[in-house]
Amino acid sequence: MNFGKAFLAGVIGGVVMTVLMFMGRMMGMTEMNLEMAMGSMMTQSVSSMSWIIGFVMHLMISGLIALVYAYGFEYITHKAGWLTGAGFAVIHTIIAGIFMGMMGMMHPLMVASQPVPDGKLLAPGFFASNFGMMTVIAVIMLHLIYGAIVGALYTPAHQHVANKAVA
Repeated sequence: MNFGKAFLAGVIGGVVMTVLMFMGRMMGMTEMNLEMAMGSMMTQSVSSMSWIIGFVMHLMISGLIALVYAYGFEYITHKAGWLTGAGFAVIHTIIAGIFMGMMGMMHPLMVASQPVPDGKLLAPGFFASNFGMMTVIAVIMLHLIYGAIVGALYTPAHQHVANKAVA
């Protein structure tokens, strides 16, 4: 398995997810800020430092998840590619969506309803549904894009070649 290549592919996918979600916030499509949610869980505050910590956490997790994808490319599909990666992302998306639903129960600064008091964050709900349907769609699409990036950038260490009968 190409650990370094897999990890790097995951980090690149994580950066793309962050940039696209930032663009969505700037266009008013969502208010979800995953990096702030992750970082503030560690710092117990909503601040720029919390966002930076959350961003680094997101990139580390993205790299580690790509190692799971790489394992699947190596030992399950015996190939990688953007479509194979997007296929793996379906399972990843389901797990992430469920985790988002549990995040509000684990995070001390999250509240379940609006209006959100200063210094608090809205709990995302399953698949970030508390932020609206546009965010749910974004969560699904971003994870599919992540999987496609990891699949496109990763090359299996051992290419599976089917034995061909000689006629």
